[in-house]
Amino acid sequence: MGGMTERPDACPRCGYLLHQPPPLPTPTPYANPYATPYPAPPERPPARRGITAASVPRILLALGALCVLVAAVIFLAVAWSSLGVGGRTTVLVTLTCVTALGGQLLARRGLALAADAFTIVALGLVTLDLYGARQAGWLGSPDVGQFLAVVGGALLVASLGLNLPARRLVSPQIVAPLGLGLAALGAAVTTDSGLGALQVVAGAAVLAFTALVVLGRRLSTLVLPWTAAAGGLLALGALTTLAVGDALAHPTWRGLWVEGHGLGALAVAALVLLPWAVVAGADHTGDVRQVVCAGSASMLTWVVAVPVLDEGLTAVTLAAAVAVVWWSLVTAVAPARWPVVPVVPLVASLLVLLPAPAALAVQAVSNLFSVAPPFSADASVRLDPVAPYAEEWLLPLGVAVGGLAAAAILRRGGWPRPTVARATAATVSALTVLLTAALFAVPLWLFVAVLGPLGLAIATPSAVLTLLVLAEIVAIAAALLRFRSAALVLPLALAGFLWTGGHLLDLRLDVTSLVTLGVLGLLAIAVPRIELELAATVAIAASSAVGITASPDLSVALAIQLTLAGALVTVTAIVHRDHRPLAWVGGLLLAAATWVRLYDMGVQAPEAYTLPTAVALVTVGGWRLLVDPDADTRTTLLPGLALATVPSLLWVLAEPVSIRAALLGLGCLVLVLYGVALRWSAPVVVGGLVGGAVVLRELGPYLAVWPQWVLIGIAGTMLLGVGITWEARLRDLRRTAVYLGRLR
Repeated sequence: MGGMTERPDACPRCGYLLHQPPPLPTPTPYANPYATPYPAPPERPPARRGITAASVPRILLALGALCVLVAAVIFLAVAWSSLGVGGRTTVLVTLTCVTALGGQLLARRGLALAADAFTIVALGLVTLDLYGARQAGWLGSPDVGQFLAVVGGALLVASLGLNLPARRLVSPQIVAPLGLGLAALGAAVTTDSGLGALQVVAGAAVLAFTALVVLGRRLSTLVLPWTAAAGGLLALGALTTLAVGDALAHPTWRGLWVEGHGLGALAVAALVLLPWAVVAGADHTGDVRQVVCAGSASMLTWVVAVPVLDEGLTAVTLAAAVAVVWWSLVTAVAPARWPVVPVVPLVASLLVLLPAPAALAVQAVSNLFSVAPPFSADASVRLDPVAPYAEEWLLPLGVAVGGLAAAAILRRGGWPRPTVARATAATVSALTVLLTAALFAVPLWLFVAVLGPLGLAIATPSAVLTLLVLAEIVAIAAALLRFRSAALVLPLALAGFLWTGGHLLDLRLDVTSLVTLGVLGLLAIAVPRIELELAATVAIAASSAVGITASPDLSVALAIQLTLAGALVTVTAIVHRDHRPLAWVGGLLLAAATWVRLYDMGVQAPEAYTLPTAVALVTVGGWRLLVDPDADTRTTLLPGLALATVPSLLWVLAEPVSIRAALLGLGCLVLVLYGVALRWSAPVVVGGLVGGAVVLRELGPYLAVWPQWVLIGIAGTMLLGVGITWEARLRDLRRTAVYLGRLR
């Protein structure tokens, strides 16, 4: 074009540059002018392998402390006898002081792990020092208890001494309660004055641990209050065990309060209140006060009831009932800010009260269900109660007192509603009366009459009572048939009624099952509801299974049952328009009944079983084609034609040279010709497939005499065809590639 200068590296036709210039280098950005809308996710740190850095010093220090203590033990065992008194004293004091001072210096430098390790070594050396002193005779001749007391006291003093300058050390806060516990254990082992002295030692230990808790709180330590509290709980548990054992060993008013064997229990009730004073001013003071007051009240309740614990189950239950009534009243009038205090002893008293009423209730239920075997007694049968565990009147007493306690507890929470409460109270009262009566020889019909439909569970010893209850259930279900649950219950109850009536009339089981089948089938026809029909089907299946197996002639009974069931199902399909698909089920049942009778008569030819049903299906299908121009032959004729030909084909495959094969082939030919003439697909498909199978089966015996070269030729022909097809596809691919390459 004019005005444009031609470049030597450009194409003379289109002007396209044959040699593109290299791109300019991208300048390095020194700052991002646009802020990132979202921060980039942090890179995930690599997974840690091996031990962490913080674990290394712990391991090293623990191993070092262990080695030092082991060396000290070996020193005492080996080198102790070779040193004089001065040398022994110097070594022990030097090692103990050096490790203790080393722990303090390290704590001041902020090396907590090393300081604790040195402190542990120092406290271990204190124990070894005392052991060596005992072996040298410096402590006289103390027994085991005295030596434990000395070691415990020394550890306690040493731990507190090491903890005062460096309050962040953990090891002294753990060892101090242990030392106090060893001192208390030594004092208990040394004491030989009986349970009273041991209780004094345990009580003193509780007080000492409490003082240690207070000291730990004053020193603002983190671990000492908790470890001391744990030791105090152990001491309190020991004191409680001793006090309970002492009180139970002397369960009389004189033994408890005149001879003083109940004072330990009173001491427990008082010492339980110590946490109230210890945690005063803390955030959860109110909760702690309620818990300790509840524990103290429970202990006082128990110690008051101790004199009646050996008076028998009745006395114990009465005492528990009194306690429940008392604490229920206290619960009702207690302030709202103290909800836990009266409830805990109330629940504890209930746990003592309930075993006797619960055992009586279980025995009453057992009496109701163990009257006699099913259908073995008359309607006037009575209960045969076993000797009760306790007095019968304890059952209603326990329920009444338990109801009072439940009302007192639930009232504080504002539940339940008055209507619910009244309904619950009425139900529980009626059940209590019923169970109490079951502890006596009362007629069974009385319970059945009171329970109504629920009496079916206990009416089985008498067939008459069972029949009456089932009649009641049938009447109620029929009256409430608009509900689904009633529709489900009605067939089952009616079946039970018929079977029970058959038992009373001494009918055979197969006859009873036939009656049940007829009645339930008519009921399903009269009330065509899905839930009723399902329940009736289940009941009929169970009833028929029992009746057929109990019949003297199994095949005859099965045929009759199938015939009656098929007739009922067919009638249902005819009467109710929405049940039309059930006609197929009815037809199958009737066909099955015919098959059973044919088998019973020894008929083995398949056509006798299949052709009647096939003719019926084809007739119905043909009628459908006449009345419905839109109907197709696949849904109308295919099932009947398949049933008429396939079973015979199976026999032809086993016996190809037979009259059956000739007739089946001729029939298939007729189906194909008839289908082609009328343009119906089902006869053509069935006749073609079945006839082709017959022809191939007839050819089968002659395939074995063909020469081998025929098979080889067929194989070669197939391979050639596949090869030609493959090469043609490759040629087409090459042509396509060349054509695409020429496109610009």
